[in-house]
Amino acid sequence: MNQRLLQILVFTSGACIMGVEMTGLRLLAPYFGTSLLVTTILIGSLMGFMSVGYGLGGRWGDKHPQLSSLGKVTGTAALLVILIPFMGQPVLRGASAALRPLVQGAALDEPTVAVLSIVGGLICVLILFAGPITLMATTSPWAVRLAVDDVESSGKAAGRLYALSTVGSIIGSFLPALALVPLLGVRNTFLTFAVVLLAVSGLAIFAGDRGRSTTVKKVAPPAAVGALMLIPSGTVRPMDGLLYEGESLYHFIQVVQEPYGKCEDAYHLYLNEGVGVHSVRCPDPDYETRGVWTYMASSPLWLDDPTQVSDVLIVGLAGGTIARQMLESFPGAKVDGVEIDGEVVRVGEKWFDNADERINPIVMDGRMYLAYTDKKYDVVMMDAYRQPYIPFHLVTVEFFEEVKAHMKEDAVLVVNVASVRGVSRSLAQMIYKTLREVFPTVVLVDATQSNDIIVASHKEKSVDTAVRNLARIPGDALALGSVRRRLGKKIVGEVEGWQDARILTDDHAPVELAWDLQALEYAK
Repeated sequence: MNQRLLQILVFTSGACIMGVEMTGLRLLAPYFGTSLLVTTILIGSLMGFMSVGYGLGGRWGDKHPQLSSLGKVTGTAALLVILIPFMGQPVLRGASAALRPLVQGAALDEPTVAVLSIVGGLICVLILFAGPITLMATTSPWAVRLAVDDVESSGKAAGRLYALSTVGSIIGSFLPALALVPLLGVRNTFLTFAVVLLAVSGLAIFAGDRGRSTTVKKVAPPAAVGALMLIPSGTVRPMDGLLYEGESLYHFIQVVQEPYGKCEDAYHLYLNEGVGVHSVRCPDPDYETRGVWTYMASSPLWLDDPTQVSDVLIVGLAGGTIARQMLESFPGAKVDGVEIDGEVVRVGEKWFDNADERINPIVMDGRMYLAYTDKKYDVVMMDAYRQPYIPFHLVTVEFFEEVKAHMKEDAVLVVNVASVRGVSRSLAQMIYKTLREVFPTVVLVDATQSNDIIVASHKEKSVDTAVRNLARIPGDALALGSVRRRLGKKIVGEVEGWQDARILTDDHAPVELAWDLQALEYAK
C-alpha cells in the first residue's frame, strides 16, 4: 500500500472538514447572521456528524481494508461538498425571508409559519453538511486500520495519522478566512476544497494502475468540478435596487438603493443577514434621511456647551451616517470613527459619508483602540450593537471603565441598543444597570421602534439637559429638525425594571441570549 498517499489523503480530509465548516459559517451569514446561537448550531451539528463518521470509519475499515475503498468514500464526500452552495443558498434565501419583519419590529402575519421557515431552513442546510462531513470523518480511523501492520506499532501509526489530520484541520481553519473567501467567495471556496479532495481521492482509487485511461479518470472529475468555478456566481441575496455585493473578512456586505422616508432612491448599507440598516444616505441633499442616527448625532446636546464640541469618537462607524449628521449641526467637530471591517470603510467612502475629511476612519476593534490610545473625547458614541448579535466585550463594566478613562470632564457616552417593542427590555435593562455602575448620570431615550439610546455622563447632569440646550440654539443653526420636535417626548429617564437586571462583566455577559429570548418572545 502507498503509505505516503494514505497520509496525504488523511491530511487533505482533515483540511477539508474544517474548511467546509468555516466556509459554512459564511454561507449562513447573509441569511442568519453570525450570532453565537447560529455558530453553535452549525459547529455542534458538524461535531455530531464527525462522531458518526468516526464510528463508521472504524467499522468500514475493518470490512474493506483497501485504500481504493477509502478513496471512493472521500471522493463521494467531495462530490457532496459541491452541492452545498448550489442547493444551500436557495433554501436559506427562502427561510431567511421571515427574519426581517421579526427583527425590525413589524407584525408577523403568520408567526408559526415564519418560525418553522427559519428552523426548516437551518435543518435543510445541516442535512447538506451531514453527508460530506460524516464521510470525510471516516478517514482517520479507516486510515489507522490500513496503516497498522502489527500491534506493536499501532500506537505510533495512529498518532502520526491523527497528527496529520489535525495539522490539516488547522490549515483548513485559516485558509477560508485569510485567503479563499476574500479572494474567491463562498461558492468557489467550497469548490476549491472539493477539487483538492476529489483529486487526492482519485489518486487513492486508481493507485497502482498506470494506464493511459486511468490517467484520464484521475484528471477528469476534479477538472470538471474546477470548471464550475468559471461559471459566474451571480448574486447571493438578490434585492431590488442592489448596487453592490461583496464579502469581507468579517461581513457579507450589500449596498441597496430603495426608498427611505421621502427619499425615493436612498443608499442603504446592509450587513450579513440584512435585517438592519447600518448606514443610509440620500443622493439628493434636499431630502433628509433621519432616524436613530439623528438621535445619536444629537449627542453633543448633552454637553454643558454643545457649541464647544471638538473631539468625537464613534465605535461602529459603518458608512458614516451618524458622523455626517452630527457634522451638519456641529461643523467644528472632528470624528475618529472606529470600524473593525476595512471593507465596510471603503464601501462607506464610495457610497456613503466616510470620504469627509473631518472623519478619520480607524480600522480596528473598538476596545483595542481604546487600550492603545491616550486621546480623550467630548463625545463617545457606541453604534456597534446590532441585532441579532452584540460584541459582548463592548458592553461590560470593564469596557465602560475604559471608555470613561478616555472622556473629558464634561464628556458623554451615548449607546445605541437594539430593542424589540412589545416585549421585555432585558437587554436595555442590563446595559443600563451596567452603565450605572460606572457613570453618575444615565438616561434612557426611547428613540425609535427598534432602538433605545442610553446616555451616560461623566458628571452629574439633569435629564433635561439636552432639551434645554436645544431650546437655546437657533433653529436655522441646527440641522436636526426632527430631534427639535420630538426629543423632549423621547426622554424616558430610567429603563423600567433595571434594578433587577444583571450587571455585565467580562466574565459573564449573556447579551446574545437576552436578544434571542426577546426575539422568541416577540414571535410567540
